[in-house]
Amino acid sequence: EEADLLELLKASRVNTVRLRLWVNPATEHSGYTEVHRFVRRLREVGFRIWIALHYSDTWADPGQQRIPQAWQNLSYAALREELSRYTQQVAEELSPDYLQIGNEINSGFLHPYGHLSSNPAQFGDLLQVAVQAARQGAPEVKIIMHYAGTAGADWFFEQLSEIDYDIIGLSY
Repeated sequence: EEADLLELLKASRVNTVRLRLWVNPATEHSGYTEVHRFVRRLREVGFRIWIALHYSDTWADPGQQRIPQAWQNLSYAALREELSRYTQQVAEELSPDYLQIGNEINSGFLHPYGHLSSNPAQFGDLLQVAVQAARQGAPEVKIIMHYAGTAGADWFFEQLSEIDYDIIGLSY
């Protein structure tokens, strides 16, 4: 029997949908326009929204945390400003219930600036900038920090002791 997928999920007690968001993908897929349109549809059905900010134009994972092309030639100070502006815009306009700062950020994000091993202070600073912008854009949002796997997770989350986040996210 044919049924609307979202209605079927809702009837099956699914209550939250996670969407990835890329800054400027090669196609519309996982871009702002597509995600914004889908968020509106999900809200109509009654889902909570979890946005995973990849801070990249494509997949971000422990092995690849590429700065979006439009941000690649920015100074560190300008990158911080753009990170803040973008994160606050996403939080304000999409009003997610959950906002994941980066995706699988085991090695950091926005490399090389936010590489955890080679630039730990900048990694923490960039996370702090993103979290503050998210909270300004959507004060009630729950902030998620996402790590891939469990090996090394204790050490990783110890590095975030000064960061104001709400939820540990693990891929496993």
